Amino acid sequence: MSLIQALQVIRLLGLPKAARTKRRLDEALPHVRGYAVCSCLWALLETGVLDRLLGAEALSVEAVIAEAHLERHVLESILSYLDGLSLVRWEGDQVRALPRLRRLMAEPRGFFELTYAYEPVFARLQDLLRGKATYPADVQRLGKYVGRGSGQLCRTLPYPVMADMLRRRGARVVLDLGCGDLAFLLYLAEAMPEVRAIGIDVDSPTVEYAREVLSGLALADRIEVREADMFDMAALAAERPDVDAVTAVDTYHEYLSGGDEAVVALLGQLRAWFPKALLYVGEFCKQPHEKLRRNPTAFLEHHLYHDLTNQTIVEAARWRAMFDAAGLQMLEEKVFDIVGHGYFVLR
Repeated sequence: MSLIQALQVIRLLGLPKAARTKRRLDEALPHVRGYAVCSCLWALLETGVLDRLLGAEALSVEAVIAEAHLERHVLESILSYLDGLSLVRWEGDQVRALPRLRRLMAEPRGFFELTYAYEPVFARLQDLLRGKATYPADVQRLGKYVGRGSGQLCRTLPYPVMADMLRRRGARVVLDLGCGDLAFLLYLAEAMPEVRAIGIDVDSPTVEYAREVLSGLALADRIEVREADMFDMAALAAERPDVDAVTAVDTYHEYLSGGDEAVVALLGQLRAWFPKALLYVGEFCKQPHEKLRRNPTAFLEHHLYHDLTNQTIVEAARWRAMFDAAGLQMLEEKVFDIVGHGYFVLR
């Protein structure tokens, strides 16, 4: 706005109102912009344009439109918006990712993808609020992005902590419960070349996807993927008595919505099925709301996502109570309040 235009606004509104209006619009902008930016990036993600941008020095817009069968007007609108925010630079037929976008799509990318996994929930939030829809009967998360987003985020701290615990205790044969897209086991196999692993998941499409991820990798001969229910592993336990570590990263909390009993029973059964193995648990530990009010970290979003999808996040003390109720002995505990995550080694 030029000085002349600013003076005209002040003359019409008065200085106090003009200043107040600008200040309030500036306060609102990050909230509105965050929604718009995420929606644009998610659209580029699903159409493959985002990864093409990140993987090349520059792209031909014409070629992208032709190869991905995209609507020119919509793509150009998105690129113009992101160019204005200095996330991309669009000049003529060429578009390239700027450093700001590359930084956002480095370590924080998992946060973007995990949030995208819950986009269908937010799209139906009014229906959920009015009782016209329920989760998961009418609304589901995007499972692919739950796994991908969580896996990327967990590489920052949870996976290194779990790998360190397993390494120090000499684990050799690891059974991972709810292995998803194998993000943890692939990290572990890279970090511990001596380890062999079995990943199980109850979801057939997830197992199929995990096998696709694994195929062709040099680590494929050290990781086996099976479709199995963690609540029914007697046959697997009889077949693999060599398992010396049972891991679960952010798995058990999904079974707490009806109370602690199912998880307590499962933990006790795991002890019976695999008597020679140690149990390694990485789980979310709920942060006090008063603490989040003082310091509103990303765990506000994390708690919201889980609350809306009937996933129960509990405090570290409640995890300890469940371990005690299952008759397990605590060998090691690390709880990082800064990220709201706890790690436990049990016998």
